[in-house]
Amino acid sequence: MRNKYKSEMETLTPRREALEQLYTSIEEETGMNRSKRFSGRAAAILVCAVLMVTAAAAAVPTVREALLGQLGVFAPYAQTIEGVSCTDQGLEVRVLSALSDNLNARVYLSVQDREADRLDQCLTLKGRLTTGAELAQPDDEAPSLSVGGVGTSQFRLLSYDADTKTALFSARIYYGDSAQPIPNARLSILGMTTQEGQLYGSVSCSTVTAQTLESLPAEGRVIFRPSDLNNRAEMDALIPSRPVALVPEQTPMPIAGTGDMWISSMGFAGDGFFHIRLGLAEGVEPEERGFFSDLFLLGATDERLYTYQEILVDGGMDILFPLIHPEDLDLVKRCEARFYGPYDRPGMRLEGSWAVDFQMDYHPFQVLDWTGELAGWQVRQLTLSPLSVTMHSNASGGLDNVTLYAVKADGSTVAAQPGTGRYTNLEALRQGAGWDAFNTWEFQEPVDPAEITSLTVLGKTIPVNRQPSFAEKEDTTA
Repeated sequence: MRNKYKSEMETLTPRREALEQLYTSIEEETGMNRSKRFSGRAAAILVCAVLMVTAAAAAVPTVREALLGQLGVFAPYAQTIEGVSCTDQGLEVRVLSALSDNLNARVYLSVQDREADRLDQCLTLKGRLTTGAELAQPDDEAPSLSVGGVGTSQFRLLSYDADTKTALFSARIYYGDSAQPIPNARLSILGMTTQEGQLYGSVSCSTVTAQTLESLPAEGRVIFRPSDLNNRAEMDALIPSRPVALVPEQTPMPIAGTGDMWISSMGFAGDGFFHIRLGLAEGVEPEERGFFSDLFLLGATDERLYTYQEILVDGGMDILFPLIHPEDLDLVKRCEARFYGPYDRPGMRLEGSWAVDFQMDYHPFQVLDWTGELAGWQVRQLTLSPLSVTMHSNASGGLDNVTLYAVKADGSTVAAQPGTGRYTNLEALRQGAGWDAFNTWEFQEPVDPAEITSLTVLGKTIPVNRQPSFAEKEDTTA
């Protein structure tokens, strides 16, 4: 396995002709002395970075900037995907980049309206990103997976630029320990819509005063009344029999990231309770029993405090917090109001067929030549890639909130945070005795496995049989 890893990493070194061309280009543009050339490994990373910028330059400038901003320090390790796009009904879908190893794959794509102005910051996609040996046909109603294939139907909107009418999305495929990365991939989009909003917004309550704001009878439809309290009758008793709502636009303030909703009024109403009135743009309506409003006491625990009810009123939504009175003002001012959930809004809904195939590279992992005990559990396999670490063990819990560190030869460390994993009780599933665990960690910045000497987790130092760097190999050969 070490030899296989070594040979695969060596293939990342650019050809000598490519290095000569790169050196010449750099020297012409920067005047860098030829004696300060990079090692093979450093040059390989630089070539990847140059290719990433070159390919991104073909995209809309703002999308290029957004993509590089999302990749951050991982940009040199990302794969550039060129010439993979399709257009239907004037909307172009383009695959831009991928960042992948044996654990995860993140694919970045853009959607641009080339004929009209139909997109906005609430654009959502219906479709699937799939990897597998045998992929479904582009016009299938629901793209299927091949045996051993994996995929996702979740597309995350990262940014939208109104000037260029271009949205940037990402999609993540999780391979875990039950699937292997397969080079061929398909992106198949069957529809787009801007009619489905999703809000994750918050505002500070620090500006609330003891002043009683104007209110009027709340004539509208109750769309949510939670059963947070153990005694439902007790909660119902707290709700006024004749509810009121705040008069709109008394303390207006925006909610960052959306123009569909805003704080219209916030404070104590004539009924003596704390209220928040949201303003809703024309045609916007929060989803019944699915849109939530909470108060959180800011601090170490970020504690959720109080229950409420939501009433749709003319042009907005009034939120009642029946446990909060004017004497609780100091507490309220230390709170943050949060609003989250789906809602309907005016917009377009379009069906079509945007399907492209492409090849996706991935950074291979190195299986470490180590097994042993960790915090009383037995570890049977550890892997290391530039992006992540995985561990198979018989742990019954406790590793999913522990930071792991990769230690370099110079003593510096790179932190890796816990990622997606699993704990399986084999006895409960009648598959054996004890537990089977698969834990993962994802690095905050990429690492060169050849530079890592050990991993540290829960105070345990795990040796990494370091491969010679390209520079060391070049020196030996010379």
